[in-house]
Amino acid sequence: MIVRLIGCGAVGSVCAEKLYDNSDFALIVDDGRKDRYKDGFLINKKKYYFKTETKGNAKKADLVIVALKNFSLYGALDLIAPFVGDDTTIMSLLNGIDAERVLSEKFGKEKVIYSFITNLSSTYDGKETVCFTDGGKIIFGEQSGEVTDRILRIKELFDKSKQRYEIPTDIMHEKWWKFMLNTCFNTLSAILDADYAAITDNTDFIRAVRLVASEVVKVANAEGVRLCQEDIEKMISSVTSLKDHGKTSMLQDVQNKKETENMYFAGTVSRLAHKHSIPSPYLDMLYILLEARRNVIAKS
Repeated sequence: MIVRLIGCGAVGSVCAEKLYDNSDFALIVDDGRKDRYKDGFLINKKKYYFKTETKGNAKKADLVIVALKNFSLYGALDLIAPFVGDDTTIMSLLNGIDAERVLSEKFGKEKVIYSFITNLSSTYDGKETVCFTDGGKIIFGEQSGEVTDRILRIKELFDKSKQRYEIPTDIMHEKWWKFMLNTCFNTLSAILDADYAAITDNTDFIRAVRLVASEVVKVANAEGVRLCQEDIEKMISSVTSLKDHGKTSMLQDVQNKKETENMYFAGTVSRLAHKHSIPSPYLDMLYILLEARRNVIAKS
């Protein structure tokens, strides 16, 4: 299978580590990154040299995996385009609920499957990726829930690569569940400067998670997605099982003084809440507090 991946940070690098030796694999890059990537990638103390391709030598892919941050997606669409052919499937590992819509508008809904990555605890400092879990688990499927030929081909690739995965019957429910997790845990961890070890036994942190999650559930229900209390408890169990010193991507971005996905997490749920006239004071406050913390750090 011809696989092309764009974005080689904490998510993309651990996926690349699994896939590069089990497919015709390359990273999609611009000219600047092509030069920087010649030095390779340090992943869990091991050096990897992944093949790279630019728009100038693009090969049509069977599978394009997008592992960027949301704020980089629009700017990358023209870079991705030469790799997308008539039979290309596009898989997004972006957090949130908007990436599939953006990719569908650019490349056609028929090319896009729904997906995300979870159970991933890793850190990336621009030089080295340290992954505390076995590459995370990719959840993917057709919006309809049908197990199509292309889903089976990706399954075969992941089996061969020992990439953990799950093909759910209701991918939209699962995407909103992960979206809730990101909105609650990423945002709170970034505000409170808490890694997974600090979250695990922090009862006040978990109390705050439940308050925020209750608002996300109401918004999801209004959007036609049936999240419930059981989903909240599953989310909490999933994150508190990570007892290592891994950090959420948003916490890493704040600490590194980078742009965050705040507007795509709390900001998106808050916007949808207002659309449905649902009160969202906790989400509104989370959004404001994170922006306030970013401003404090920027001046430090």
